[in-house]
Amino acid sequence: MNIPSHFPENPKHLWSYFHQLTQLPRPSKNEGKVREFIVSEASRLGYKTHVDGVGNVIVYIPATPGYENHETVIIQNHMDMVTDALPSRKINFNTDPIITQRDGDWIKADGTTLGADNGIGCAAALAVMLEKDIAHPPLELLFTIDEETGLHGAWGVEADKLQGKKLLNLDTEEWGSFYIGCAGGIDYEFTKSVELVPAQLKGKNYKLTVGGLVGGHSGVDIHEQRGNAIKFLMEWLSGLEKFELREWRGGKAHNIIPRDAFALVRLENKEEALKVGEEVKTRWLNFLPENDRNLFVTVEESDDDFNEVLKDEDAQKLISFMLAFPHGAHKMDLATGRTLVSLSNNMATSLLVRGQFYLQSSLRFFDRGECVTLEKQIQSLAHGFDLKFSKNGEYPSWKPVKENKLLKMATDCYEKLYQSPANVTAIHAGLECGILRDKIGPIDAISFGPTITGAHSPDERVHVPSVEKFWYLFIEILKSL
Repeated sequence: MNIPSHFPENPKHLWSYFHQLTQLPRPSKNEGKVREFIVSEASRLGYKTHVDGVGNVIVYIPATPGYENHETVIIQNHMDMVTDALPSRKINFNTDPIITQRDGDWIKADGTTLGADNGIGCAAALAVMLEKDIAHPPLELLFTIDEETGLHGAWGVEADKLQGKKLLNLDTEEWGSFYIGCAGGIDYEFTKSVELVPAQLKGKNYKLTVGGLVGGHSGVDIHEQRGNAIKFLMEWLSGLEKFELREWRGGKAHNIIPRDAFALVRLENKEEALKVGEEVKTRWLNFLPENDRNLFVTVEESDDDFNEVLKDEDAQKLISFMLAFPHGAHKMDLATGRTLVSLSNNMATSLLVRGQFYLQSSLRFFDRGECVTLEKQIQSLAHGFDLKFSKNGEYPSWKPVKENKLLKMATDCYEKLYQSPANVTAIHAGLECGILRDKIGPIDAISFGPTITGAHSPDERVHVPSVEKFWYLFIEILKSL
């Protein structure tokens, strides 16, 4: 397939495969087309494949001449992508392709997530199938499903189908760094049913909207103290003197910092509501980071001609719960000497629709024991406000191990190519390495990749020069294994 003219020429096969991936739907839990493409492409090139019970794919690549007796290496990526778009951008991620654009040294999408996370890594692994001149040991290309909504693919990997004891994960977004550790995580869900009663105010129905926040990855970006639109909305509602609440909606997914939210309310005084919203906005702009300066609030008449609302007591209790609920970075890993969060919570998505309240939050941690205090805090809040809660999708952290032969070899390759030492660190986001190490057994693992910014948001973009450097490092590491 010819790649678009705005794509770089090199590395040719990597960019070609990445373009093909952007043309296929791959939301979490809907990776069927991508799986078919990978299996078909591998079969076309004469490689054996295995699709396991949950839908992960393994492509088996024999060693090149002279490497037959070298240990097998696993190259691991996830097929799915986070799907998010600007409110003005209409797209069906289950059917529509991603429209890509060039912006100087960056490739981005037109108002949506790009899928460079983890599409660039997938494309690099696929490109190895075509690059006959690359020297390498036996390879197992592992493509997992549903990483972004709970790492379910990694949990379902059939370890007996993998022989490798070294793992290269290509899902890192900071060129020049090797990651040897990642956060674990737990998702919590909170629910409550409340009664709807006839509206009493004689005003009109309005939609209060907060938007323009940048959002971002709830692990990688949580330390930047970006604004949470759901939190903003709760402060706005709490400042209104007279209103009746019908519903609210905010957030996109457990791993995205909420960018926008809205509430449907009945008001007697529209101007008073707008004044309160602007006051909250002015206060927030005093401490929000520079990239959140596009924050806006609107008050518009609602198309929903509702006549039932929450009881005032129930509305105030739910708003108070949301105001008290923790969001953001809670502790820093001071031992690393860099800005690395060790404990956080993302107030991720919330719905209040037809009297049914729902909140999803995502806790991340390096030390499972350190997370217990925060868990007790949110559980106590739920008990105090009479909410039901459930714990879902817990996955382990990947604790750093610096005495790692694979890491030493990889950092030597980096220094040889680029005449400077690589950064060795950990990340406050979930990688599949921890789960895979638990399932496969003792393995050496590292994670690296090109520079990707704005992941999990419509600002996602990949840095073109870093992709070429990443590719040359990747093939140098393969040659050295």
